[in-house]
Amino acid sequence: MAATAVEPATVEVPGLPDYVLDPNATLKDATATWRHGRAPDYSQTRKVYEETKTKSHEAASLPNLVENLVKNWEVEASFKSDISDWRTIDRPNYTFSINGGPPQSAEHMLKVGTYNAIISPNDFYSPENSDFSSSHKTFKRMMPTFAWEVLGVYSGPPVVAFKWRHWGTMKNDYVGLNEWVALRGVLLMLTMT
Repeated sequence: MAATAVEPATVEVPGLPDYVLDPNATLKDATATWRHGRAPDYSQTRKVYEETKTKSHEAASLPNLVENLVKNWEVEASFKSDISDWRTIDRPNYTFSINGGPPQSAEHMLKVGTYNAIISPNDFYSPENSDFSSSHKTFKRMMPTFAWEVLGVYSGPPVVAFKWRHWGTMKNDYVGLNEWVALRGVLLMLTMT
C-alpha cells in the first residue's frame, strides 16, 4: 500500500463513498489487480499538491468531493488493470470525453492509456506512436510529480461542471516522436450517478 507524505483531512459523511471523501481511498484497495503488482506511491505528488495548491476546499464541500473523486479515478484509470476493480465509475453507463471529442469507454482507456485517451493527436504529441506503458514512462520520467486540483465548481450533481489545474516541474527532457504541451485547465463535465 502506498503511504502519503501528507495525510489529507477526511471526514465521514453517511451515504457518501470513501473515494469522494479521501483522495487516497483507492490506493488502499488491497485486493485490486494493480498494473505493476502493487498500488503506486503518490506520496511525492500529494506533498507537492499540499505545498503548492492554490485552493483549500472545506472537507466534504462539493469542490472537495469532486477533487477527491477525480484523484481516485485517475489512480484507477492509470494503475488498476482490471476494470472490475474500478470503484469510481458506474461501469455500464461510464463514458469519458474531453474537449468535445467522442465518448470513450473505460475499456478503451485501459487499452490505450490515460494520456493517449486524453491528448488528441497534435503537432506536439502523437498518441498513435505510444502505447499505455510507453506514454506513462515518458510522462512520469519527464514530470515525476504532476499535481491536480479543482479551481471552481460551476454546477452541482447530477452533472458537475468544473475548472481544474494540473501542474508540475519538468525534471527531464521529453523524449518521444513529438514534443508535448502541458494540459491546461478546461471545463469538464462530470456526470455523477
